[in-house]
Amino acid sequence: MESTIEIRWSGDPGKIKRAIQSIEPDDPDAFNVDFVHHESSIEAIITVKASSLSTAKATADDILACLGAATVAGDVLED
Repeated sequence: MESTIEIRWSGDPGKIKRAIQSIEPDDPDAFNVDFVHHESSIEAIITVKASSLSTAKATADDILACLGAATVAGDVLED
């Protein structure tokens, strides 16, 4: 049975796109990213599909950890 987890992240377009670009090469088949553009922000919709819920959760956890690290690194470089 396939499991799907959707992660939504809204905010500054530059920060979100840079963070997403930093994780995409990791495992391109593990997840899909779509963007919804708003007036002054962007929303990244990350969809994780896996053969089991535990695998989908592990992948989502990895993505969130990597996005957090990429965001912090980007903030440090901006300062």
